[in-house]
Amino acid sequence: MNSIQKINAINQKELENNVSDTASWHADYRDTPYVYIGFLPFELEEKDVLTIFSQYGIPTHINLVRDRDSGKSRGFCYLKYEDYRSCVLAIDNLNGVSVLGKKLKVDHVYFQLRDGQNEDDFLVDYSLVTSERAGDVEVEEKKLLKHREEDQGKDPMDDFKDPMDDFKDPMEDFKDPMEDFEDPMSGYLKDKSKASRSSRSSRSGRSSRHEHRSKRSHRDKDRESSRSKDKDGESSSKKHKPETN
Repeated sequence: MNSIQKINAINQKELENNVSDTASWHADYRDTPYVYIGFLPFELEEKDVLTIFSQYGIPTHINLVRDRDSGKSRGFCYLKYEDYRSCVLAIDNLNGVSVLGKKLKVDHVYFQLRDGQNEDDFLVDYSLVTSERAGDVEVEEKKLLKHREEDQGKDPMDDFKDPMDDFKDPMEDFKDPMEDFEDPMSGYLKDKSKASRSSRSSRSGRSSRHEHRSKRSHRDKDRESSRSKDKDGESSSKKHKPETN
């Protein structure tokens, strides 16, 4: 795990300092197109490793080390690229990458064959992949031909559907929230208005009755004053009436 971190630290430092390719630590391994891949999940096969690492170049050889007795993967392999520069890309981009819960270690390596081994024993056979792809392409072509035969003489506009047919105006169901709004002061103002009219009517009635009583009181006073004047006149005439013998 420390080696994974060290490789990433060196790469990051070179990136920050804009180190040239010729001065990079990768240049020390420019004469070997092999990479070491460690901490591989045991369930991965050669084809799985090739799928992952073919993103950065063309692998030509792969040696997935297996247990001699069980034949199961031991979790590491050696992979050779067609071009050394692909090794640099693979190390810079895949070292420390997590695959099925394990972080891969990817580094340069000088691969050495054991006694009795031949490099061609680990040659990647792309013929199987090519034949599988060719079969897939043939199937797809047959499907296309079948569709083309079915579509002959058919107006392409027959199945055309205007995308606006299903369009629904988003404002169609819009309801103004103010339509159901009721002013909480409206009831209060109505009651206040009724009370005001009732008060004015009551004051008007009292004022009318007061004026009526006032007028009647004035009339009564005028009558009494008139009567008093008449009495005073009679008494005055009696006093000044000459006596006759």
